[in-house]
Amino acid sequence: MIYHQPMNRQSATINGFNCSFALEGETARPVVVLSHPLATAMEIWGYQLPVLQSRFRVLLYDIRGHGQSAAPGDNYTLETLADDVAGLLDYLNIRQAAFVGLSIGGMIGQIFALHYPEKVSALVLCSTGSQMQDQGKASAEQWIQSALAEGMKKQVESRIQRWLTPSFVAAAPSLVGWISDLIRSTSVNGFVGCCRAIQRLNVTERLNQIRTGTLLIPGELDQGFPPSSFRLIQQQIAGSELKVLPGAAHLGNVEHAHAFNEILVEFLERTLLPAQNG
Repeated sequence: MIYHQPMNRQSATINGFNCSFALEGETARPVVVLSHPLATAMEIWGYQLPVLQSRFRVLLYDIRGHGQSAAPGDNYTLETLADDVAGLLDYLNIRQAAFVGLSIGGMIGQIFALHYPEKVSALVLCSTGSQMQDQGKASAEQWIQSALAEGMKKQVESRIQRWLTPSFVAAAPSLVGWISDLIRSTSVNGFVGCCRAIQRLNVTERLNQIRTGTLLIPGELDQGFPPSSFRLIQQQIAGSELKVLPGAAHLGNVEHAHAFNEILVEFLERTLLPAQNG
C-alpha cells in the first residue's frame, strides 16, 4: 500500500489559534477535506492521499491541539471545531468542499454540514456517531482524568486495543508503533478539549436537515461505533449510503486501506465528477 506524507504543510491563524494544514493536488479540481480521529494528526490519512490527490485537491489539517496545530485552552465544542474548518476554507478562498471525517472528524463533519450546508459538496462519515450516551460520556471523562493525571502515554494501549483488531496489531508492529507515536505526541490540552466536545455530541434528531449526498463507512468490528449505530444515521439523512468495511475496527482507513479507498473514491468520483461519469 502506498503511503504519502503531506508535503505542503503550512500554517495560518484561524479563529485565534495557529492551525496547521496541507493543500495537495491541482488547483482546478474539486476540494476534499480530511478530518482525522482523536489523538492523531493529518498524517493518519497518508494511505488515502495518493489516490485522492490524483483526482481531487485535498485539504488536510490538524484539529486544534493535535499534530502541529496550537491548543488554545482545554474545553472545546464541536461547533467551535466546525467553525475552524469553515475559517480555514475561507482563509484559502475555497467556496465548497467534500468533507471526509473519521471518529471525532465525523462528528465535526455532521456539525459542519448542519451549520454550513452551502460549503459542503459531499459528506463522508467514518467510524463515528451522532449522539453520546451516558456510558460514552463516562468513558470520555475517564480519558480526560487519565490524561490530566498521567499524560498521553497512558492513552496508547487502550486506544490501540479499541482502534485495531488483535490480528492487525500482531502483524504490523511497526505501523502500530507509528500510530502510538501520534497518540503520545498529541497535547494534553488538545486531547482533553476534544474529549469534552465529544461528551456534548447530540445531533441525531437534527440530521434530517442534511441534504448533501452522504456516505457512511463503519468498520464491521468497531467496538465504539458498530454498524448498527450507523443505521440510525442512515435513517435520518435522506438518501445516505451505508458501506460496511469488512474485518475493520475503528481505524479502517489504515487497517484495510485498499478496501476503504475503493469505497471512498468511487463515491467521491460519482458525486463530485459527474461529467466524467455520465
